[in-house]
Amino acid sequence: MSDGQSPIQLESYELVLLRHTMHGLDFDEQSRDRIFREHLAYTRGLIASGDQLAAGPVTDSPAGDEDICGLGLYQKGSLDAVRRLLEKDPGVHQGLYGFDVMTWHTPAGSVAFPASPAHS
Repeated sequence: MSDGQSPIQLESYELVLLRHTMHGLDFDEQSRDRIFREHLAYTRGLIASGDQLAAGPVTDSPAGDEDICGLGLYQKGSLDAVRRLLEKDPGVHQGLYGFDVMTWHTPAGSVAFPASPAHS
């Protein structure tokens, strides 16, 4: 039986939750600040190149020991491709951050991102 409506077309994205690690507590404030600045520069580069669609800090994390501190959105077509990008992130590589990556589906055309300078 059909209700006369077309099936919903979905687009897939890779959603990343960035977390502070327990190991990150071992860093002094100066080292945490340096690593954060390196992480920020890397993330800005990913966005400028079009490899990452959006990123930003998260506050009020419900998690305990390894609180969620950031969110990123990609559309690479592969969780492994996103993991490879994140493993190169200085904050992840140096142990300040860990991450969870998952697939997020949303109705096609429901979100839009400005063209990056590399693609405009």
